[in-house]
Amino acid sequence: MRGLSWLLSCAVIVGVLAAAPHIAASQVGNGKNCRLEQQCHWENFKKICVWVKVCR
Repeated sequence: MRGLSWLLSCAVIVGVLAAAPHIAASQVGNGKNCRLEQQCHWENFKKICVWVKVCR
């Protein structure tokens, strides 16, 4: 049981460290905060959603 919890904790740490470059890459050097947002609209009774990059 102790080995399983150690393995699980290592997997969580690796996952957090793997996500860190993605979070840092979303920051633009000129002070803007950029991220992907989902924008949806209705077209012919169907909901169409697209992901757009928004910088503020």
